[in-house]
Amino acid sequence: METITITTKPSKIVISISVILVLINSFISFIFWGGSVMYVLGNVFLLPLVVIAISSLFKVYRNWRSRWIIILNTMLVVWISLFGNFMSRISV
Repeated sequence: METITITTKPSKIVISISVILVLINSFISFIFWGGSVMYVLGNVFLLPLVVIAISSLFKVYRNWRSRWIIILNTMLVVWISLFGNFMSRISV
């Protein structure tokens, strides 16, 4: 009989990519919106925390590995929305 171990520890790659995306999104948000700290806090930090809080209602997402993956996915969505907003402001 085999035993399957499920790790709940996040990989270093997921953590580093998530941290890099948080820093990039913070910088882009701060520069793009004229230094609005409240926009950066809401868009970059509050949004992932709300998504983690909602997903923590389900038992399968209550470990650190799942939370870091959720942060990574949320930061990718925020980055795509910031990039789309930036592209729409460029005049042709």
